[in-house]
Amino acid sequence: MTPQAEDSARLQELLGEMYAERAARADTQSAVFDVVLGRLRCARVSMWKFDPLGDELTLLCFASKTAAGVFDTSERRLRRSEYIDYFNSLVDTATYVSVDAMNDPVLQPMRENYLVANDVVSMLDAAFVLNNRTYGMVCCEEPVRREWTPADTVSLRAIVNKIALLMWNAPDPVLHKTPSLPLHIVLNDEPRAPVDRRR
Repeated sequence: MTPQAEDSARLQELLGEMYAERAARADTQSAVFDVVLGRLRCARVSMWKFDPLGDELTLLCFASKTAAGVFDTSERRLRRSEYIDYFNSLVDTATYVSVDAMNDPVLQPMRENYLVANDVVSMLDAAFVLNNRTYGMVCCEEPVRREWTPADTVSLRAIVNKIALLMWNAPDPVLHKTPSLPLHIVLNDEPRAPVDRRR
C-alpha cells in the first residue's frame, strides 16, 4: 500500500467513526492532525476556515497540534488585509510553500500577528478546494528553515483532498454550511506577478 493509500484509509476510518457518532469531534480532529504530523514530520499543524466577523470574512485557525502532542483549540484570526495576498497565491495551485516565511513578501501582512507570535519560520499549506470554492486550509509549520520537497507537497495535497471529499459527502456535511471564497479574490484589478519564495 502506498503512503497516500495508507493516509486515505486512516482518514476514512477516523471520519467514519466520527460521523457514526462513535468518536468525539475533538478526538477526531486530534487524530487527523496525527496523520499529517506522521507523514510530514513537521513541528506543528494548524487547520483554518473562513469565519465571518461583522461584515468581514476572516481566516480563523480553530485548532492545531504539535509534534510533541499538544492539541490546541484556542482561536487565532487573520483579517482580510492580512491574508488576501497569501490566499490569492495559495489558490493558484491549491498549495503554498514558503521556506523563509518571515521574509516572504506575500506573508508580510500576517508577520507580526501570526508568524512572529507563533514562531513560524517555514510553512507548507494546502487548501480545501471543492467546486471552485476554497473553504480553508491545513498548514504545516516549522520554527526553523525547511526545504519542503515535492513529495511533501504531494502528501499534504492528498491528505487535504481526502479530508475535503469525506467532509463534503458526510451525513451532516459541514462544508456545505461553511463560508467559502471563490478561487481568486483580489484587492484591485492589477494582476500580480508570481513571487519566488525559495530565495
